[in-house]
Amino acid sequence: MSDSMTAAFHRAIEVWNTGNLDLVDEAFADNSLYHVPPFPDLVGLEAHKQFITAFLAGFPDFHVAVDEDIIMGTTSAHRWHAEGTYTGQSPMLPGPPSGKHATAEGCLILHWRDGKVAETWHFGDWLGWLQRIGIIPPLG
Repeated sequence: MSDSMTAAFHRAIEVWNTGNLDLVDEAFADNSLYHVPPFPDLVGLEAHKQFITAFLAGFPDFHVAVDEDIIMGTTSAHRWHAEGTYTGQSPMLPGPPSGKHATAEGCLILHWRDGKVAETWHFGDWLGWLQRIGIIPPLG
C-alpha cells in the first residue's frame, strides 16, 4: 500500500500547484478532517476546497514541493517546502496584497482509510509566513 499512498499523496499535493480542485475529490474521503492550526478544522471536501481556493487567491504563483515521504501502515508523513508571492486578495487574510514573497516549510501527517485520506494534520510555519508577507509584524 505504501507505493499507492505515496502516488496518491503526490497527485493530491498538485492541487496547490495547479488549483485543480478535482484532485481533492480523488484523494480525500468525503468526511475527511483537516487540522490546520491556527485556522479552524476543515470538515469535508467542500471546506477543504474553500480553504485552498481562498489561499490560492492571495498567492497565484504558489508552489509546494515534497521533500520526504515516510509511510507506516495506514499513516504517512510528508515534509514539504513552499513559496509564493502575496499579490492577490485573499478572504482569509486581513490585509491588502503586499507583493511580498515568502517561503515556508512544514509537515503533513495523514491517516488513510480505503485508499483515501481520512484525516490530515498540517504543521507549517504560519507565523513566519504571515510575517514575511507583511500581515503580522515581526516579533521582538
